[in-house]
Amino acid sequence: MKLLKLYEKAKKYLSLISEKEDIEKKKIEKLRDKIEEKISKLEKKIRDTKNQEDKLKLKEEREILKDFRKQLKQKK
Repeated sequence: MKLLKLYEKAKKYLSLISEKEDIEKKKIEKLRDKIEEKISKLEKKIRDTKNQEDKLKLKEEREILKDFRKQLKQKK
């Protein structure tokens, strides 16, 4: 009887661990999608902007986001 209870607890614990990993992967995917959208919006702004100073600031932001995206890929 104790062995059966121990088995059930272990099974439940393992399922919770796998669910937590799935949730983390989904959060990472959502974050990566948001970063991709932000990068594309920045690229559009860069093309549309005439002011050189603004372009430089936008390009810096874009590079920061690209670096962050690379870090997310490495984490995965």
